[in-house]
Amino acid sequence: MKYTLGLLLFSILLAASIVYSEGAFLEALRLLEELSSEGVDVSFQVRELNRALELYRGNLTAEAGAIVTRVLQQLTELKRELPTFKFWKWLDVGSRVAILLAIPPAFYYFFPRLYALAWAYSRRNWLIKEVKKNDNRR
Repeated sequence: MKYTLGLLLFSILLAASIVYSEGAFLEALRLLEELSSEGVDVSFQVRELNRALELYRGNLTAEAGAIVTRVLQQLTELKRELPTFKFWKWLDVGSRVAILLAIPPAFYYFFPRLYALAWAYSRRNWLIKEVKKNDNRR
């Protein structure tokens, strides 16, 4: 009788851990989708969750649960850093757009000056001769 009760308690605990692991797995998938849609690189976490899924299929739930828990911690840390990531991402995009928009005015301003300098530099050895003109003014 006491072995049956112990076996029953063990099976309940095992079922509870599997349900917890499934909940953690689903939470990890939700975070993966959210972070991936924001542009965060989550390829390592995807590989780890695939490995955990393979362990679940092989009935190694304890190891798979540990992997899922570790991945879930990593994902929550990435979610905490998401506002900073988004700030730097938008700053990068904004600076690239500003640089691209600054090219035409910079070209308009600097090209004639650079062209004149290049023209003068290429003709620096030219000599100017004084030509005597006939005084045929009208």
